[in-house]
Order: sequence, then C-alpha cells, then structure tokens
Amino acid sequence: MRETGQYNILGDIHFFTPYDLPPRNPSFQLTPEILEFYSQAMYNLGSLNETSKRLPDQKRFIKAYIIKEALLSSAIEGIHTTLVDVLTHTQDESAKATKNTQLVINYIQALDVAIEMMQHQKLPICSRMILAAHSALLSDIDGNKATPGVYRKQTVKVGNLVPPMATIIPELMSTLEKYIHEDQSLPPLIQAGLVHLQFETIHPFLDGNGRIGRLLIILMLMNNKLLDDPILYISYYFKKHHAQYYQALDRVRTHGDFEGWISYYLQAVAQSALDANIRIKAIESLERQLQELIKLDPQLSKVQDLSYAVLSSFFATPISTIARLNKIINKSYNTTQRILTKFVELGMITQSSHKRDKEYRFDQYLDLLEKEY
Repeated sequence: MRETGQYNILGDIHFFTPYDLPPRNPSFQLTPEILEFYSQAMYNLGSLNETSKRLPDQKRFIKAYIIKEALLSSAIEGIHTTLVDVLTHTQDESAKATKNTQLVINYIQALDVAIEMMQHQKLPICSRMILAAHSALLSDIDGNKATPGVYRKQTVKVGNLVPPMATIIPELMSTLEKYIHEDQSLPPLIQAGLVHLQFETIHPFLDGNGRIGRLLIILMLMNNKLLDDPILYISYYFKKHHAQYYQALDRVRTHGDFEGWISYYLQAVAQSALDANIRIKAIESLERQLQELIKLDPQLSKVQDLSYAVLSSFFATPISTIARLNKIINKSYNTTQRILTKFVELGMITQSSHKRDKEYRFDQYLDLLEKEY
C-alpha cells in the first residue's frame, strides 16, 4: 500500500503530516477509468465555457452561479440559509443578516477578493491570496475565534485525523504553493484535485478549511484556463454525495488511494459542469419565452425595449422594488409601476408587501436556480 504521509507523535497525540505532492511509490496511475472520467470532465467544462460565451449578459449568470456555489459549499459545513435571504441582503445592506446568511455572503466576497488578486493584481495562487480570502470569509462574524486570515496556531482534530502540527503549517503551505506553480507531471485538472486534497489534509485554519479548499479548485481551474469564469458550482456534487466526499478524502490517508479520490473528484467536475450547462440553457429558454410574451402583449409591446430592460434587470436581481428598478432603467415611478403591474398580471413575477416599498420576485428564475436536475 502506498504511504501518503507520516505520523509525528507528541505525548499521546499522533499528528498526521502528508508527504509532498505529487504521489510517489508508486506514482499516480492514470487508469482507464480515470482517463474516461477525465475526458468527460474536460468535455463538460469546454461545453460550459462555450455556452456561457453565447450569453448576452454573462455577468448576471456569473453572479447567480457564484451565489449557488456559496450556498452549496457552506451547506456542506452545516451552514444553511436560502437563496432569497442572500439575495435580499446583498441588495439591501440595511437588512439584518443572520450569521449563516452573512457567512454565505462572506464566501462570495472571499471569491471576489481572490479573483481580483489573480486577475487584476496578476498574483499567482499563493499564501497571500489564500489568507486574504480566508480573512474575507470569516470577517464580521460576532464572537469569531477562528482568527480570520491567519494560519492556525493550535492543534485541531477532524474526525479521526489530527492534522499537522501548527508550527509546520507555513512550510507545508509554501511547499504546496511550489507544487501548484512548478510541477507539471499531471494535467492541471487532476492537479487541482490533488491540491484540494492536500489543503484539506494540512487543514491550515481553525475554521473555513472546506470552503477555502473548494474555492481553491475554482481558482486553479480559472488560472489554468480550464474555466473562463467562476460558473462551476462543484459543491453541487460534493453536497449531493457528501458521505463519499469525506470517505474519498480520508481513504488517501488510510489506504493511499489517490486514484479513488481523483475518480470521485473528476465525476464531481463533470456532473457539476453538466448541471451548470443545463441550467444556463433552461434560463435562456425562460428568457426567450418571456420576451415572446412581452412582444405579443398589446400594452407591453408598445414599450417593448423598456419591458425587455425590466425583464433583464430581474435576471440580474430577481428580487427588487420599483425604487431599485428606477435607478437601473432611469424611468419615472409610474412608468415602471405600469410595466411591473402588467408583469404580475401575466404571471411573470409576483408581488409581496414590504414595509417601505412593494417587493417583486422573479420566482420562475429563482426556481430554475434551485431546481434539481
């Protein structure tokens, strides 16, 4: 059996320290099964990229998919909130968010921070980026004891695993960073899966390791030009098969089974990319149907371009008010209200009371984002 690390004993504590990547003795095996999973994952990622390029407004889909990944990744850690709660708070910062909702919003901000550093500051994936993302992930949480943006300085236990001693975490992370940038012995997609595994085994933080580790997959796929935008919500598969997720990670330590983990991971990439692609097409179809409805309606057809603009704004922000929409389309209150009233009559959106302003929800779109395919 392949050994994947060593135990360092201090008193009655057995710290597990993983060996450096890539796998050795034997080296990683590109089995026929793995090559098949790899081929499917690469094909589905390519299809997702191509589909997203055809979208007339990529930004609104990217935003929705980032929120979806944030919800799913957080849910794996037992952090539960709703898409509606997240959307409501991101559009109205005066609204008081629950701790769980704030943590999901923080995940979105953590990804934004990392992508900004990678794309605009032109930084490579590095400890500085990981620490900045972690700081954003756990900021503004009352009673936070997880030291945001700082590697842990104490011993932790994760199930049956006691991760490496805190004193060697900076060294282990430095070695992992070197592997990311200097080793090309395996395809980038597989390398990203191994980096996620190594990160989770090192467990460098007191809290937030799973979310940052899954975020790291997205960053690596983007950095290696396998993903154009952060529209892959890989946590969709990890959450759906969460018992296998943890089992596959653990079996690397207990059985040296890197190949088993990568097989699972590649299926996660393939299925998540497929789901994202199907969802994009369903959203495109919904938009075409509603545009046709506008075109055929005697009232809306007279202000067709403006009605299309209102519809488009709902795809960007599916929960809105007249006041918010006025700022977007730059029309009078009465004009916007007439269009919204007609949208409600046609069943395109729903209206609910709000203490300061009427709130309108694009439930058809919200349902598509949450639907199980």
